[in-house]
Amino acid sequence: MWLKALTMTLMLFSIFMLFAFVWMVGPKPPSTAPRAEQIAYLRKGAIYVGIEAAALIGSIVGAYLIARRARQEYRELSKRNFEMLIETTLRDHSKKEKDVEADL
Repeated sequence: MWLKALTMTLMLFSIFMLFAFVWMVGPKPPSTAPRAEQIAYLRKGAIYVGIEAAALIGSIVGAYLIARRARQEYRELSKRNFEMLIETTLRDHSKKEKDVEADL
């Protein structure tokens, strides 16, 4: 359950960050701005993109783990259902054989 909540939170955070770039990083300084100001803007943008990438990768990994767990549960359930079908079929078959022997 916590994995689903974490994955959903990371997805929502990623979507929010995709649209919040302008507000979080701010406007690009003009080309005539001092070099320190331009470097500060680039650093801020790089950190922002790094956080966005980490959130996206985290949500992808979370979704992969959720899918893997669901696939494993499906396999186990399918195996149990198949075993139950075989056992029930064998029981029904043995009952029919006993009924046929009793009729003779």
